Amino acid sequence: MEPILPIVLIIFSALFFGSQFVPKKFCKNFDDLGYNVSMIFGILLNAMIWFAVISFQEKICFPFAPTALSFFAGIVWVFGNILLISAVSKIGMARSFTIINLVSIISFAGAVLFLGEMRVAINLILTAFAGVVIIMSGCILITLTTSKKEKLKSKKGLIYAFLSSFFFGSFNIMIMYSINVRHLHVNIAALFLTLGAVLGGFIILLKKGKVQYWFNAKKRWHGLGISGGLLWGMGNVLSLYAMQKIGVSVSIPMIQGFITIISALWGIAVFREMHDVIPERRKKALIMFITGMILTIAGVWVINQV
Repeated sequence: MEPILPIVLIIFSALFFGSQFVPKKFCKNFDDLGYNVSMIFGILLNAMIWFAVISFQEKICFPFAPTALSFFAGIVWVFGNILLISAVSKIGMARSFTIINLVSIISFAGAVLFLGEMRVAINLILTAFAGVVIIMSGCILITLTTSKKEKLKSKKGLIYAFLSSFFFGSFNIMIMYSINVRHLHVNIAALFLTLGAVLGGFIILLKKGKVQYWFNAKKRWHGLGISGGLLWGMGNVLSLYAMQKIGVSVSIPMIQGFITIISALWGIAVFREMHDVIPERRKKALIMFITGMILTIAGVWVINQV
């Protein structure tokens, strides 16, 4: 029987992750890059609180290599997050979070190749490949739920969601290499990845010439972005502790599966995201979406059996 604590951590982590873009729905006119930076400050606040907890409990050390890798992982995460924010803006939470289940595949492969989590036999490799095929089938179905009228906008959103998966998958491997292989404390890793994200976010703002725009944005928008960051930050720390205990290859597929359910419930039940499909295709699109979601979660489950 799997330990109860990691499962609890995974469920609560997914709850926070799956809800992180709810605040974005209430500031749709806030530029994606600007929202990303405000969100990062919420993540930083969360990380500083967790860091303060360990600073009162034990001696703190900052070994250079894993600390630097955590910092760089934060920069990698920024690019994935900007792509995901843009995807959510264009195609909604439900579609975006279903598509980024590709993170499970990338993280699984990275955990086996770089973290030494599994020394798998051929039958287990084939099982994992079957899970990959099932997840891909689910993702393809999700991409077919858009109408011709919205095709261009949706195509960009779908591409952004796919690309973000590769950044997030790489981020997972980098940060867990620091923690599980180089034994950096989870809370220190969370703090330095956030500092890397702050740097990356402002570099992108500078490059796009939107620093002044960000400073002049409405306070309410900043507040919503920070609240989204607090949600992500909580999900991140809880997921790091779960991955520390039972590994990336097991944790990430489970987290992604739960995130898919939570974000889909937000997107479809609360924000009515299927209503962007023209009425004559709406019922068919909803059936395809639900089928794609079920296939995606099934693929995650198959990978988790390896």
